[in-house]
Amino acid sequence: MTSIAEATHPRPAFPALRVAFLLVGLLLGSSITPWPWAALWWVVPVVVAASLLLAWRHGAGAWVVTAVLLGVAVFTVMSPDTGIRPWHVMWLPLAAVTGTWMGLREEGGGPSLGERAWMHVPLLLGAFLLPVTPGLHDTLVRFEARARVEEQQVLQLAKGEKSQGLIAMIEESAKLSSADRVRMLEMSLPNLAFLGMVLLVAAGRALAGHLALMRGWPRMSHAPWSGWRLPDLALLPLLAGLALWLLTFHPSAASPWAPGTVFLLLQSALGYSVQGFAVIGSRLSAHDARPLTMVILLFVFLFTLPVSLMLLPLIGLSDVWLDHRRLEPSPRGEA
Repeated sequence: MTSIAEATHPRPAFPALRVAFLLVGLLLGSSITPWPWAALWWVVPVVVAASLLLAWRHGAGAWVVTAVLLGVAVFTVMSPDTGIRPWHVMWLPLAAVTGTWMGLREEGGGPSLGERAWMHVPLLLGAFLLPVTPGLHDTLVRFEARARVEEQQVLQLAKGEKSQGLIAMIEESAKLSSADRVRMLEMSLPNLAFLGMVLLVAAGRALAGHLALMRGWPRMSHAPWSGWRLPDLALLPLLAGLALWLLTFHPSAASPWAPGTVFLLLQSALGYSVQGFAVIGSRLSAHDARPLTMVILLFVFLFTLPVSLMLLPLIGLSDVWLDHRRLEPSPRGEA
């Protein structure tokens, strides 16, 4: 396969120093994260970088990385006494899929920012299934019990002091029942896991970009924020979330799919909110809006925040059909 990655380009100054700074940042993140989650700070970026560079240089053959990591994940989970559970290693083959997908699209100018965001859909699927992964609920129950014991110890040490700040938050949390606290963990975990994986994928892509420059390859593609537009297939998570909300939500019983349903709706709203921002920013730039006008609009946005937060995803969603920025090619080349 012929690739633009074969071309020789001038190498930037101090590329190894940039890689070192990135690795130090990952080390700091892993140092404050309990094992085995701490390992993901290193493994996921390396997996993304390796799969991206292999796909960019060798094409579809890079899918072997995903197959190998899937086998490693299954073997690790099935091995006794490792302490590794499915929710620890499921991210590795999913990250490899995202990295390979990104690498395959680097040819020809690279994907747009919205298309690149859609390449995280394997991780989105993993985070959606996370709350119903066998064994996770029992793990969260044990985690909540340990956390409650530690909170009681903190409250005992702070006894007699004025309740404010962190102490007040701990007191309010301690008043909740264990079932409610576990439910809150189940609701928040998919969003935290997905956003964390998106951050690690970004680190992996940055690492791949630095390594590519060190080898004399061209710079990786860069897409403007104003061109953010999710592909039409990005409507599927939103539609799935709405369908699950209608089918599984019952006032009398909590559905095991409720956390995943809320996750899909929140992430869809976030994605289309960014698209709404891009639409507004693009239209303002097209009309040469003055800085004073931008400041006034920012104040209006902040003072009408509840309404603005509802309007943004609607503007982004309307862009799917109305194409406010005329990003889609016209049929038969017509204007």
